[in-house]
Amino acid sequence: MSSLIALGTGGAATAATFYLYVGVRGKNKIKVDPDHVPYWAFTIGMLSANAGTAFQQLSGIGTQLNASLQSNAALGDWGVGATATMLTIAVFGLKPRAWKDALCGAIAPSLFAAAGGVWVIPASLFGVVTSFVS
Repeated sequence: MSSLIALGTGGAATAATFYLYVGVRGKNKIKVDPDHVPYWAFTIGMLSANAGTAFQQLSGIGTQLNASLQSNAALGDWGVGATATMLTIAVFGLKPRAWKDALCGAIAPSLFAAAGGVWVIPASLFGVVTSFVS
């Protein structure tokens, strides 16, 4: 057996995405509290880094968001850490909304890794967890 659960990263990302989708709707036996959506989505984002091409587009969203902010001359000198900060404030500072939290949570790992420094800590901790699944 190559891993603890033998899902693989693509299978784990798909299963977690489906679980989140079913749980957020709240009409089934599985329930996901809206406050927990960012954590589920962050995990999906971490799994997607090593999954197939269907999931690898998530990191591209974070990269494109950061590039568009950095290229805006009106903002001045803009670093990746600023984008990660704005994303974190959007997730934890605004009222929980499943669509917003799922998108922000899924693109957060790529932004946190690009920002470096203390931003890498959450991605590193989740990286340990995802290594058990791959």
